Amino acid sequence: MVADEHDLLAAQVDDFFLRSRLSNPQHREDCFDFVRKSFPGKSIALAACQGYCSLTLFVGDATVVQFRPWSYRLDLTIANLAHDLYGSFAPETKYLATLSASGLLVYSMDRIDGISYQTLRVSKPSVEQRQMLCKDLAFFLSQSWNQSKQEHVELGNIGLSIVPRLKSLIMDLPTRFQAKAKAILRDMHRIEALPWVLTHGDVVASNIMVNAASGRLTGLVDWAEAEYLPFGVCMYGLEEVLGQMTTSGFEYRDEEVLRAAFWTELEAQIPALRERSTLEAVKLSRDLGILLWHGIAFDDGQIDRVVQEGRDIDEIHRLDAFLDIGQNLGEKSSKI
Repeated sequence: MVADEHDLLAAQVDDFFLRSRLSNPQHREDCFDFVRKSFPGKSIALAACQGYCSLTLFVGDATVVQFRPWSYRLDLTIANLAHDLYGSFAPETKYLATLSASGLLVYSMDRIDGISYQTLRVSKPSVEQRQMLCKDLAFFLSQSWNQSKQEHVELGNIGLSIVPRLKSLIMDLPTRFQAKAKAILRDMHRIEALPWVLTHGDVVASNIMVNAASGRLTGLVDWAEAEYLPFGVCMYGLEEVLGQMTTSGFEYRDEEVLRAAFWTELEAQIPALRERSTLEAVKLSRDLGILLWHGIAFDDGQIDRVVQEGRDIDEIHRLDAFLDIGQNLGEKSSKI
């Protein structure tokens, strides 16, 4: 690890303890002591990419240990439903203990093989590698449709507040995005008629795990915010494979061939999408996900402020790129 990466990682760890209001150095040492005693003889290393809500350690080759404050505790029922549904694409998760001094909750998870797509992207993977990853993502998503529950499911934070959030977006988004939000609200009955599936809550490049050599999908990490949502909501994550954020905005690379590979595979796995009305509903759900994840800011764990021009620059860039506001709806529908 180069010096800059080491400094960044150290800063991420420092920030976690500051946010958790755990300023005593002993609290940090308690975490490492717990792992050393619980996994004697195993190597211990900080994960190269630390999340906002947790401290993550790699223990040996096969285990992840994570420390979380109570406010960001895991729902083990949801976490293990994800493992049951998606198999090796989602880690099995167990509660281990609560540290008495700090109150941090300790969990263990299976370590998903590979590296993050964020790391792979630095090496500029080939079109063929990215095309296969798009197909793998389509297969991954199809598992939720094909095993969806038709009976009542308990909704989470986002699922219970979709309509109020859309109304806030209509009121407060920059003007150019408001028509899209209004159209989604008008068609919510079509989206809600889709299967409600267990949906990963943060499909970003750092959470997509791939084989370092082939680029094939090995799984997704960080299922902390997973909940039941209409199928298609998490498709905003596909855009992170099709392009990336730059200093001048979000830029796509080989978008058309990659997007076509994704949708062709998805329709092959889910024959119901060959019906135009069903496919249109899924694409509406995809736009709903973009609005909910990039139209509402993440402020110190809070997700209730609509993004603002000049303040949330990257999210505005993503909305411009992902929703393709310059296109008319007919062109956009045929493109995605």
